[in-house]
Amino acid sequence: MKYTAAIIGCGRVAWMLEDDPLETKPCTHMGAYQRVGGDSDRVGVIAAADRDSVRLEAFGKRFGVACLYADYRAMLREVRPDIVSVCAWAPDRFRMVMDSIDAGVRGIWCEKAFATSLDEGRAMIEAARTDGVSLIVSHMRRWSPDYAMAKEIIENGGIGRLQSMVAHFGGSLIHTGTHAFDILRWFGGPVEWVQGALETDRGTLPWDIKEDLGGNAFIQFKNGVKAVVLADSKSYFFFEFDIIGSAGRIRIGNNDLLEYYAPGPSGHYTGLKELEKKPFPLFEQKNIWTEALNNLLDCVDKKGENRSGPEEGLDALEMALSIHESSRKNGARVHIPLNSDIKVRSR
Repeated sequence: MKYTAAIIGCGRVAWMLEDDPLETKPCTHMGAYQRVGGDSDRVGVIAAADRDSVRLEAFGKRFGVACLYADYRAMLREVRPDIVSVCAWAPDRFRMVMDSIDAGVRGIWCEKAFATSLDEGRAMIEAARTDGVSLIVSHMRRWSPDYAMAKEIIENGGIGRLQSMVAHFGGSLIHTGTHAFDILRWFGGPVEWVQGALETDRGTLPWDIKEDLGGNAFIQFKNGVKAVVLADSKSYFFFEFDIIGSAGRIRIGNNDLLEYYAPGPSGHYTGLKELEKKPFPLFEQKNIWTEALNNLLDCVDKKGENRSGPEEGLDALEMALSIHESSRKNGARVHIPLNSDIKVRSR
């Protein structure tokens, strides 16, 4: 085994979703470690930590991991892993990442949002840079071949000049929303300002942290592109983008939504064109979890470009926090970079 790994936080995204019969496997950190380690002997998990003893013991039994700790700091001290996955909730991630860097790890796979404030995020970036630690943030669509193809279509003029984007998802601007903001930044580039409001009905959330509300926003990009975010709480899972250009359209999202439209002769008006559905360009199917882990290991080996680093994680968090800041200021425009000490806890 080339690298040893450890997991902090033994919940759903760490390993439990591997038991969901509807998910395409692997679909968790541990699933990725098993697949990549089994295929190449490149990495293997040797320890895990969680304050929930039931989850921790279930993890150890399921995957044959004997080194189990209630205190992740003791694990870092005694096991000294090369790679760490930080899968605990967002309020704890800052300290866990910083302690992992202090313990001498070489790579960190951190869940999103990777911090609860910009100050935390900047400190994590600086610490990782200073110590030469590779850090990826789990905005998983960065490793998704369909989103990569959509970005290629946009950059190659396949929908003409990018004009606007609409992001729909079900509430939670930090936990869920940073995925959407990451894609908007990836496709649209640097942001000039954000204007938004938080939803007024908190609804019933299936977890204890209530600060991470949904809401809506208007986003102005520096290149003139505009985006709208519609993210009120819903009773169903919903996550998609509608991307409009001067000569085409892309719709992409969960539930296998993947559509491409280009202008063709109108069937209603002589001499005019309308959008008609075209085959989406072919792309190679790849598992996003193994792609993410291999990307991290390549970065540790100094032979790969980080596709979702902490800088990108900070950009996505900044957009989400800017909506909170705008809402605090009664819907005023908030310019980027955000100058605020606002802190929002999320899952």
